[in-house]
Amino acid sequence: MLYYSRALWSLPGKHIRHLSTRVTPVATDNDQPNSLLPAYTDEERVKILQTLNDSSIDQMLSYDITKGRASKLHNWRTRNGPLRDVNDILYVEGFGLKVATKFFKSLLEPEGTRRSSEGNAVQKPKSTRTAPFITPGMDEGQRVRTTSSVGVRIGVTSVSWARIEIGKNDNDPCLLTHWQHHELNDKKLHLAELARRCLYVTHQIPQADCYVLENPQMAQASSNPGSIDQQNVNIQKSQVTAIMSYALLSRGDPDETKCNNLYYMRRFLTARLFNHLVGTERVSSEDTILSMMRTHYNMEDQTDTTPQAHAGIRNLVQFPADLRNMFSQQERYQRELLGQAFLLNLAFARLVLLQDPLSISTVSRSPKTSLLSSADGCEAVVT
Repeated sequence: MLYYSRALWSLPGKHIRHLSTRVTPVATDNDQPNSLLPAYTDEERVKILQTLNDSSIDQMLSYDITKGRASKLHNWRTRNGPLRDVNDILYVEGFGLKVATKFFKSLLEPEGTRRSSEGNAVQKPKSTRTAPFITPGMDEGQRVRTTSSVGVRIGVTSVSWARIEIGKNDNDPCLLTHWQHHELNDKKLHLAELARRCLYVTHQIPQADCYVLENPQMAQASSNPGSIDQQNVNIQKSQVTAIMSYALLSRGDPDETKCNNLYYMRRFLTARLFNHLVGTERVSSEDTILSMMRTHYNMEDQTDTTPQAHAGIRNLVQFPADLRNMFSQQERYQRELLGQAFLLNLAFARLVLLQDPLSISTVSRSPKTSLLSSADGCEAVVT
């Protein structure tokens, strides 16, 4: 016994832990009822084991398994030999009960319904990944009922907004009914004075079915903790966002069972949709706004329809003459801020309210996209 204890102490710690935690499966005449995996027929078990033991990494990738797990299974097979039972898959790192069940289900499917390693076979529709455009989500009922929205662009010392109405049918474009720019005039305001000015600005914003802001940055004072000026700038912008968000929320129905009326659009989503993003920097939106104004229903003397990037009249916008003149009379930086507020609202209309497939494809990571038919109108499908 003494020699046995000394022998144990001479082993490395990791070997002792391995001996203490290793579980040896108990062999039975038929271990299928005791398995945590689904019950498979003898024919299915033979097919699963044959696939696990004979398939290369590339061949396994034609099933519902990641390349990392396929490599781990291949390495385990090289070290320990072929798997003798379907339950042996649970000994391989990265294969839990859920992953193994999903993997086995895919390799038991008929050949014509799954993706081959060359990608030539007909691909069975797989579960989709969704990317939320707004926070919080919007249910389908409210999406259908929404006919107007206001995009609000909040800066450190200014607030800009634009209101549009959605076309009633496919032959009617959206209509810009109002846009305006307001200066707060000071970077360092006492909280009471800041709240008073924000509430005044909120009263100027026209009524609409819902309001959309760009999702604010995470709560942090500055990337440079020693910069007092930068801390004041970012903190005041967060304060303006919070005050105006609360004021706009108060316009909603007091009944708590009613839908939300305030949404936050994902950052940089508007810039990606209208191709205004170069790296992580935004470029001017003025040219895009001017191009949208040059349409046959905005220019009475123009007979030919200007080619548009997005098909469908409802995705286009009609600019009344007085609002076009107002835009041209603003300072350049004010036109830029007005344009950002307008495009934020238009992106919300195209991606969420109208669910335009081409717009969703533009901002999705995969070129192959389709609409998601669910109750959530704020999601894109990436296949």
